[in-house]
Amino acid sequence: MTVTVASDVEEFLRDQVRLGVCSDASQLFNDVLRSIRGQQQKPFETTAELEAWLLESANEPVSPLTSEDFGSLRERVRDRSSYNAQ
Repeated sequence: MTVTVASDVEEFLRDQVRLGVCSDASQLFNDVLRSIRGQQQKPFETTAELEAWLLESANEPVSPLTSEDFGSLRERVRDRSSYNAQ
């Protein structure tokens, strides 16, 4: 199979390899596709915990998200993913 990528995507792939994110573009490409496949195979679950958090959040004042917020979210997702993998 041959896949043609746009020039900006090709540049991104080369940058990722140069930065050491992956060993080669094929590895990154395969990892991204596996991730997409995994997301499609796992439907989003609405849990009681999520519903409670959303209801609580709806009553709080709105503020812009910061880089710390995104870091905290990433950590929570990693923690939850490692917990679910056990």
